[in-house]
Parts: sequence; structure tokens; C-alpha cells
Amino acid sequence: MDFMPALTNWWPGGGGGEAPDLRDGLNEADISPGIEGFLFTALIVALLIVVVRDMAKRMRRMKYRSQVEAELAGEEPEFPGEIIPAEISPAQQRARDAAAEARFGPRPTAASEASDEAEAPEGESAPRA
Repeated sequence: MDFMPALTNWWPGGGGGEAPDLRDGLNEADISPGIEGFLFTALIVALLIVVVRDMAKRMRRMKYRSQVEAELAGEEPEFPGEIIPAEISPAQQRARDAAAEARFGPRPTAASEASDEAEAPEGESAPRA
């Protein structure tokens, strides 16, 4: 028993079968948005373009103003969205070093790196961890 068409028949044109006919006195043009719908959509798109361009212009002005104010104050200008490396405290650095040492072993010294490279065959370098 195929019950899928029965579930979708309430939707006009859905669920298979033929599309229902239009009521008497209706034409296809009567139920389409027509030229008015197209013109309204075009107006909304044009207004959206104007608003986005104006917003970009204003944001650019704000960036330049903050840059000029910082230069006049003798500070280094800070740009919105600029990625600034995070500063960590000495305690955080020691914790990172201890975690790296626990995971990868002790950090090689410069003397041991030089001896590893000297033992490597010519043309190859010693693998680094």
C-alpha cells in the first residue's frame, strides 16, 4: 500500500497527479508577482547596496580617525581586527616548558644538536624532534 501520495495530496500540485486547474476568472498573470514584484525586489537590492557601501565608508573613516588620534598621542596605532600575539607570564612559560619536556623528553642542547649533525651521512641531516 502506497500512502505517500495520500500524505502530500493536500498540497496543490504536490504528491503526484495532475496540477489542479485555476478557478474560473483567474489567469496565470493574476497569481504571479508581475512587474510590481520585480520592481520592488530590484529596489530592495539597490537600497541594500547603498547601505553596505555607506557602512564600509563609515568604518574606513573610523579606522583612519583612530589611527590619526593614536599617532597624535604618540602611541602606536592599533587597528581593529589586527592579530596581536598574546603575552604569557613567566609561570605560564615554565608550565609550557614542563609539559613539553614531559611529552617529548628533555630539550636538546646546542652541543648535542651539533654532534647529531656531524654523525649524519653527508647530504642528509639528522631528524629533528
